[in-house]
Amino acid sequence: MSMSGIDLSANMLSGEIPIEMGNLSHIKSLNLSNNFFTGSIPATFANLSEIESLDLSENRLSGSVPWQLTRLSSLAVFSVAYNNLSGCLPASGQFSTFDMDNYKGNNNLRSCTSTSGPMAPNGVAGSVADDSDPILYVVSAVSFVMAFWATAAFVFCHALGRRVVLKL
Repeated sequence: MSMSGIDLSANMLSGEIPIEMGNLSHIKSLNLSNNFFTGSIPATFANLSEIESLDLSENRLSGSVPWQLTRLSSLAVFSVAYNNLSGCLPASGQFSTFDMDNYKGNNNLRSCTSTSGPMAPNGVAGSVADDSDPILYVVSAVSFVMAFWATAAFVFCHALGRRVVLKL
């Protein structure tokens, strides 16, 4: 009850993370980063009701981030960067506040919310071509106008264009 955290980082630990670690309901911090853990993130971590910091980065974890972790209302720091995670990122609860850097290095992990696209190959969320780029809008508008006037010029100024229009 008096233990505030566990730091097992960089200890060359391997195998799956024991699901029993989810029974440590009173710890505030758990750092398992920089090891060789495999398998999935235990859904029992949702029982870490007082956890404020959970670092699982730089392991070999696979599967998805369990949706059950969205119940961790005290979680302020969370990182699963540089693993082999896949699937959708949780978007509710505290997870809606986490930066995309917390997930980088997981090429098959993606945001499934309607406001952002899949993670790009470099691990950054959002679409690969940023749709909010004003240059993209300008180029698109200029292309549309040029295509319109080229079509109008062909129809009204070129003999073949006039014949096609008159036959309609």
